[in-house]
Amino acid sequence: MLKLQFVDRRQPAFWLVDPRLTIGRDKTNNLVINDEGVSVFHAELQQEEGKLYLRDTGSVNGTFLNGEPVSKRVEVKVGDVIRLHLVELQIIDPTKAPPEPPPQALKRDLPKPPPLWQVKAMTGVISGRMFPIEGTNVIGRDPHCDIVVGGAHVSRRHAEFSIRAGQLWVKDLGSSNGTFVNGKRSDETTLQNGDEVKFDAMIFKIIGPAETTPHTDFEEEAERTQFRPVVNIPAAKPAVAPKQPSPAPVNHAPKPAASVSPIPAARPAPAPVESTPSQVPAPAESKNGMGMIVIIILIAIALFAIYQMA
Repeated sequence: MLKLQFVDRRQPAFWLVDPRLTIGRDKTNNLVINDEGVSVFHAELQQEEGKLYLRDTGSVNGTFLNGEPVSKRVEVKVGDVIRLHLVELQIIDPTKAPPEPPPQALKRDLPKPPPLWQVKAMTGVISGRMFPIEGTNVIGRDPHCDIVVGGAHVSRRHAEFSIRAGQLWVKDLGSSNGTFVNGKRSDETTLQNGDEVKFDAMIFKIIGPAETTPHTDFEEEAERTQFRPVVNIPAAKPAVAPKQPSPAPVNHAPKPAASVSPIPAARPAPAPVESTPSQVPAPAESKNGMGMIVIIILIAIALFAIYQMA
């Protein structure tokens, strides 16, 4: 009879007596594992015709056999190592000396460090379950989402968690009822360790590094990026402004000097000198003409008088 033994000896070995053995966090399983990374119903072992088979039952963090992910039912042999998230179990035969694990298993089955960012469900049937965030993870009602949640008011593709340059972000994907971070509705923002993200009635707690950057809203960050060049523009204007008024005093200074000194010298010289000779002869000619007319008239009168006397 075979045994299922914990590699780290956290729990006693489990005898494989029944033809079907269920493994998970729920108390109704045959083998209960109290680890947040293990799903409520994680995997099961089946004995058929002297052979042992392993099957994943829809776990969140996956089931691995000798380091390879289990996507369908596979046969398990003595010495194989089964990993449920970070919990390792080995198939042993107490009647035989334990065989050496496969070389690949020694390399691949080393415990992996926990992910940098995780979200923990705080409500609903998945309360207490941990979801590691790697790359981009979509949350919603759609069965193809990375994190599937129930609730009639949760959209099919409600939001997504993503890691950018080591920082966790949450982005609403146009959901009907919105995404809330610490009670405030947000379309896209960064997250910190201890934050609470709410999708309708589903609440998730953020678990990540203790030191994280402050909250940064996507639109606010875009506004700050556009605002910086505007601040620098007024600094360039004062540098150009002093150059413009400097020639102005130079242009105005000579004008008063030219209007004070040249004007008195110009008026007596060109204007009066040219006009005086042209106007002086005119009265002389007019007087001579008038005198001639008077003389002619007097002569005419004298001749007329002589004519009358004759």
